[in-house]
Amino acid sequence: MFRASTLFVAAVAVMVAVALHAATASAHARPKSSTPAKGEVLAASPPRVDIYFTQAVQKIAGTYGIEVERDRGGSVAAGTAVIDEGDRTHMSVALQPGLKPGRYVVRWRNVSDDDGDPAEGAFSFYVQTQPNAVDRENDAQIEQIGAEGETPASDATAAASTSVTGSPAAATTRPASTAAAPTPAPSASSEDDGDSNMLYIVGAGIAVVVLAGLGGWWLLRGKRA
Repeated sequence: MFRASTLFVAAVAVMVAVALHAATASAHARPKSSTPAKGEVLAASPPRVDIYFTQAVQKIAGTYGIEVERDRGGSVAAGTAVIDEGDRTHMSVALQPGLKPGRYVVRWRNVSDDDGDPAEGAFSFYVQTQPNAVDRENDAQIEQIGAEGETPASDATAAASTSVTGSPAAATTRPASTAAAPTPAPSASSEDDGDSNMLYIVGAGIAVVVLAGLGGWWLLRGKRA
């Protein structure tokens, strides 16, 4: 009986470990919050852009950055992105003073310090300007950057063959942002994540089968005793 109970506990431990590992293995350092916030309309020019991620990021030159561009304009960053030494979930970049009214696009990239996975993304904010329908469509486009597995390949191909506004009529209303690009094709790392997750799922399934078998055998033996 002692041996059966020991195996039972071991099987439970394996199943829990597999489940926890599967839940965190494909995690990336995604934005948790930002200032300005996504889609925020500001009454005045902000001094910088701050992004807080869900994980600490690696501080290796060339692996991280924040770019800020004015819609149909150039960069408005005043220098390069900086990772907070005291909190490496925090990345920021200073902005040029006195930004003109309009739409501004923020692009970020990093590599997770937890699992080494790269990530990227984009969002926009507005200075003394209310977004119109075309702006919202542009925002929806750029927010798909780096969203692995969320956009079917057929949709990505269609997006690549059209303007970022999504329709000729919208394009005549307002030119598309040069900073807004179609969703890039999934990287090799996302495919590796999928294969890895499949292995974890299979492992969890095996653990469940073993657990069920041991539990049934244990109960049957208890009834015979």
